[in-house]
Amino acid sequence: MLVQGLTLTIIGMLVVFIILVLLVFVMKLLSAVVFRFFPEPEVPVQAQQSAGNVEIAVAIAAAYAKKNQ
Repeated sequence: MLVQGLTLTIIGMLVVFIILVLLVFVMKLLSAVVFRFFPEPEVPVQAQQSAGNVEIAVAIAAAYAKKNQ
């Protein structure tokens, strides 16, 4: 009785493991197919405004100065 239970448990775990491995391979294959036929469009990168960076630097400096008072 105990041997049958262990055999059933091992067979069940092997079946689940095989199904999960197959699922991983199918998902990788599906991902490759989707990216091959439907690639993501490239979005051009625009340069950031340097004035915005200066304002951020001033705000950080002001916060640092306030902290150290």
